Amino acid sequence: MDPDLSGQPLDELKQWLAITTNGEDALLLRLLLAGWQICQRFTGHSALAWAELDTALRQGIIRFAAHQYRERDEGAADHLPASVAALWRPYRTVRL
Repeated sequence: MDPDLSGQPLDELKQWLAITTNGEDALLLRLLLAGWQICQRFTGHSALAWAELDTALRQGIIRFAAHQYRERDEGAADHLPASVAALWRPYRTVRL
């Protein structure tokens, strides 16, 4: 089940990108969802709601979505931005 990212997460992303209109909300929500899913795969955490995530995980999702938004005309991203990986790395589940 996908989380509801239309409230605070969307507002935070729009603030980060300095977007004041609603014209791109659908795209921004898709980018947030992609960031959410990648965060879950990267860290192994499976929160069900935005409020359940630590601040660093939320910030990483916002930064990832912002990066994808800014680079949308460059094609598919082939790597996780270093700033996002740095925020998520402490939460990553390590298996030996």
